[in-house]
Amino acid sequence: MLVSFLNSNFLLALTTLVVGGFAIYLYLKQKKDKKRDAARLILQEIRYAEQQIRKYREFKQYQLSDRLLPTNSWNDNIHLFINDLKETEIDLISNFYAKASYIDIMIRKISDWKTQPKIPTTIMPSFPTQFQPSATAQPVPSAPEKKEIFYFFDPMEETQKILYEVSMNVEFIFNTPVVEKLRKIASKKWYDLV
Repeated sequence: MLVSFLNSNFLLALTTLVVGGFAIYLYLKQKKDKKRDAARLILQEIRYAEQQIRKYREFKQYQLSDRLLPTNSWNDNIHLFINDLKETEIDLISNFYAKASYIDIMIRKISDWKTQPKIPTTIMPSFPTQFQPSATAQPVPSAPEKKEIFYFFDPMEETQKILYEVSMNVEFIFNTPVVEKLRKIASKKWYDLV
């Protein structure tokens, strides 16, 4: 009786230990899988954004339909890499994402302006003064003429300048040691828990 009691408690403890160990393994595996998948997505985003910026530097134009960062996985997953990257490395990636996001904003502004209907602007010229002979000789304004003015300059010129400056100052990071660390995380095998 004592032996069967010990055997049943031993089997129960062993089963609990195996199930608990398996649950911990699954938890750690899911955590690593999420980190690995986030690293892969971040690598893809950096590669694509750099490719678009390189094209801009060559041709001086972005496609208005494109976005450098269709998704911003870095901001959503930065917490996963706090223990793997140094503060300066995190700052480097964050700076790249900030500039790429800003470029996206500038592209969207230009696109919005180019797609809105253009309405000629009517302006009122200043009132020229005329002198009429009188004792007091006060100027009398003549009736103003309305003129339609069509602008031949680009109202988005300042936005284009900012876009140029930011695009030319983006530091490429895809072939740096910090991104190499992300590549190592992204290439970990499913059985690596460390």
